[in-house]
Amino acid sequence: MTTPHDGQDARRGTAPGVAGPVGQPPRRRPGLLLSAVAAAVVLALAAAAVAALREGSGGGSGPAATAAPSATAASVTPPAAQVRPVHEALHDIDARCRAKGEGGKQTSLTRDIDTIIDFSRRYPDARFPIDDETGSTLSLLLVARQSMRDCAPALAARVDGAVPSDFRDGAPTAS
Repeated sequence: MTTPHDGQDARRGTAPGVAGPVGQPPRRRPGLLLSAVAAAVVLALAAAAVAALREGSGGGSGPAATAAPSATAASVTPPAAQVRPVHEALHDIDARCRAKGEGGKQTSLTRDIDTIIDFSRRYPDARFPIDDETGSTLSLLLVARQSMRDCAPALAARVDGAVPSDFRDGAPTAS
């Protein structure tokens, strides 16, 4: 008879990602953070679309008439070789922020943020494919800033400085 192992076999039979013994969460959820990043990209794209609609409404004066200089520039698609390091930086940020150890974390994150900020300066109005989505420079900066908020707040502030003023954290609405 094999009854002594039945309880263990029942637990082994659970699907990956399903909680094991009562009260214990699943051990791995690699797609959860990626889903959160994808959701942030979608939200950033929506915010960019709203801003573009506001700027394109023309005929008005007031806050909508004070657009950033880059708002009138046409969107560009940077070469894939320029997008690849940014894509890798986003994935590295995700991995480093989830890692428990601190070894080299800050140096690597600084390098990743420098890569993203440099890209945003070279391509302020870019649209590019990234993880089966169409990203923009604004969405890239917003995702990077959000990722840094808990992981490395000082770097989040650096990214916030590269974000257009309308999208900065706590930006005053002075005219």
